[in-house]
Amino acid sequence: INLFYPYFQKIRTEVTVGDSIELECHMTGSGPIKVTWSKDHKDIRSGGNYKISCVENTPHLTILKADKGDTGRYFCHASNDMGKDSCSSNITVKAPFRGVSLCGRKTTSLSSHHFLILFSERKNPPVFTKKPSEQIEDMEGKLVKIEGRVSGSNVAVLCIKSSQMSDSGRYSCQASNEAGRASCDVTVGITGGFDSQSLRLILAFLFSGLCKLNL
Repeated sequence: INLFYPYFQKIRTEVTVGDSIELECHMTGSGPIKVTWSKDHKDIRSGGNYKISCVENTPHLTILKADKGDTGRYFCHASNDMGKDSCSSNITVKAPFRGVSLCGRKTTSLSSHHFLILFSERKNPPVFTKKPSEQIEDMEGKLVKIEGRVSGSNVAVLCIKSSQMSDSGRYSCQASNEAGRASCDVTVGITGGFDSQSLRLILAFLFSGLCKLNL
């Protein structure tokens, strides 16, 4: 029988960034057989991150270090003087699990003038390498910034823009992953400030008092 039917052995269709992928194509037919590889209908050549080899007349395609850009449909094309055939398999490369989830929140929901910046990396158990001050006090209208650092150069920053007295309260920053969790609390106190009109009235009153004393 001169026709051959290439097929992939059972392979992992989902891998993680950094893993190696090996596609192995089995076929039957009379030689010589020419084998080529492609991804999304674009030819693949051996070199760089790809290694093409043939072990015991079985073609192999190895992706040495998978990246998200390697996601796609891979084809093994085989041909001889009697005809040609191909087989294919979809490969999905997923980003590694980034297990640290940082959050800063008050017991009530954050309003529109709050914003939260989160950075998360590493799979190791989280540890606060720098905790924010346990107590922060400021006046209304000021920018209040709560910043903490977690192992692995992760940074959690909670900023309260144009702070108000109602923003006073206890805030919690939590870092967790599959290996454990860590947290720290911050008490924020916002005191009333003077608006510009009140400040002008106070200054005018003080100025008039000074003038009377000079008289």
